[in-house]
Amino acid sequence: MTPHLPPGWTHRDIVALSLLRGVQGIEVRLAVEERASLEAVLADPPPRMERILRQDELFAARDADSLRSRADEHLDALTRLGARAVTFWDESYPALLREIPYPPMVLFVQGALQEASALAIAIVGTRRCTTYGRLCTERFAGELARAGCIVVSGLANGIDSIAHAVTLDAGGITYAVIGSGLDRITPTQTRRLAERIVASGGAILTEYPLGTVARPGYFPQRNRIISGIARAVIVVESRREGGSLITAHFALDQSRDLFAVPGNITSPTSEGTNRLIAQQKAQAAISPEQVLEELGVASPAAVETSRQELLSPLEQRIWEQLSGEPQSADDLAATLGVSVGEVLGALLMMEFRGVVRQLAGKQFIRSR
Repeated sequence: MTPHLPPGWTHRDIVALSLLRGVQGIEVRLAVEERASLEAVLADPPPRMERILRQDELFAARDADSLRSRADEHLDALTRLGARAVTFWDESYPALLREIPYPPMVLFVQGALQEASALAIAIVGTRRCTTYGRLCTERFAGELARAGCIVVSGLANGIDSIAHAVTLDAGGITYAVIGSGLDRITPTQTRRLAERIVASGGAILTEYPLGTVARPGYFPQRNRIISGIARAVIVVESRREGGSLITAHFALDQSRDLFAVPGNITSPTSEGTNRLIAQQKAQAAISPEQVLEELGVASPAAVETSRQELLSPLEQRIWEQLSGEPQSADDLAATLGVSVGEVLGALLMMEFRGVVRQLAGKQFIRSR
């Protein structure tokens, strides 16, 4: 249920308080709940906010109009960017995010938010992912998108960006939560992905005002929003320490369903996910269908390759030999007892029809 904004307070006044340097969401919330208006806060600041107010250059005049003018300037700048401010008391504020211990009182949003109760699932992982991590991310993000879930991630390189891009390719909606102002998204490649997310009906979200440059300390705080928006979090690949595990721990603290993709026990990029499973902090995510079933969500009917798609006995044999683990044409030829040329010819036709997929180094996998 959307909380009622107390009388005497406006959307603009909430934004004005949130723009005070150093103010925390909990302090804004207490001020709104304990004081009758912005003027009342300036006249008699709550103890936790008085120090912050005294550090602000506008406090000396105790001028509410000056604070409101600053908010207006910021809201105008957001409008020029095609963005807006969504407060904790607005109906469009994500419903699950309200339930976390320290929700942001203001989200700066570029793009479209879906229904506040829409099902969102976060996919996170390392920036330096392996081919296995990429393939797993593609599989989970694509299937979740086709099931109608909002895929949430952090717009970082690696697993995050792959999750966003694959969701868009599948025609789905994705939210990117960032650790900077909406006008400070870098590098260029990331900014282009953000533009694509917005153009496709998704959204970029942040609790940081315009002009805020990303700093290392902002990302852990950003991660609580990624997990807070989502019903469940899937960690695809993570080293023993890293931002993805911070998101995982936030998910546990917020009583979210936590899944981890198991990986090779000798791979450093799967050490974090394997430990989450071994310590029974996360369920093993072995397929998108399993995760959706655990969440009580209907999965799209699995598309099975029919014999009509396999146009020769050799194609049938190749299909049966392939799996999700990449194999070379040389290995397939040796296993099947045929020439490499015959295998490559069949694989080329199968790839053209979308039955198989070629990876770097002439490695092949099933496409579904």
